[in-house]
Amino acid sequence: MRLLLIAATTLLAHGCVMQSKYDKDLADLNATIAKNKQTAAEELEAANKKCAEDKAALDSAAKTAADKAAAEAAAIKKDLDACVAAGGDKGKALLECSKERDAAKDRLARVQASIDKVKQALQSMAAAGKLEVKERAGFLIIALAGDILFDTGKAKLKDEASGVLGELANILKAMPDRAFQVAGHTDDQGDEEKNWSLSMERALTVVRFLIKAGVSGKSVSAGGYAFYQPTADNAAPDGRAKNRRVEFLLMPNLSELLKMGK
Repeated sequence: MRLLLIAATTLLAHGCVMQSKYDKDLADLNATIAKNKQTAAEELEAANKKCAEDKAALDSAAKTAADKAAAEAAAIKKDLDACVAAGGDKGKALLECSKERDAAKDRLARVQASIDKVKQALQSMAAAGKLEVKERAGFLIIALAGDILFDTGKAKLKDEASGVLGELANILKAMPDRAFQVAGHTDDQGDEEKNWSLSMERALTVVRFLIKAGVSGKSVSAGGYAFYQPTADNAAPDGRAKNRRVEFLLMPNLSELLKMGK
């Protein structure tokens, strides 16, 4: 009986020890779990805080970059606008220059067409040896040998001169919009005053003939140059013969020249 009581007491004591250890282990486990939960919560809070800080930093960096990009874009646009404006002015200037150039080319073309018209009209007379058509110092010149029109030292037309001048008058009448100067020239024989008078008188004689033939007085003028514009050597007889001449100068249209100079 006593042995049974001792055994029961031992088993009861051992059972109490096991329960106490269980309770302690459970308490330790609960404490560890609570501690781990607290640590996890703190770590989660720290992570969330760090994430919020990083997001704020990224947002700030993004805003700064956006502001910088916007400022650069505005500066570039400003420069482009200025460039376009400047380019627009230059474009307008170039356009105006192009228009003026084209207008000048048109005027030159009209002048050249007028010269070509005169040349074509005189082609048959030039081919027949009655006159010579040439250009000198920018002028279209119709040259008639003085010996065809006048006797040496005289300002009266020969009888045969009327045929040549009549043909020429008909050509000039067909071009009322062009002006011509009749220029008298002599060789260097004789005194200067006589040659001045002779060259001028010959030019006036031809002008009078042309006006009587129907050429408008507004289209012709007279000039005398004596022996100061030779085309050949006065030392030789044939040279002096070439210098005794009457020329018709196609005068430039001053309004066209002034427009070309603008």
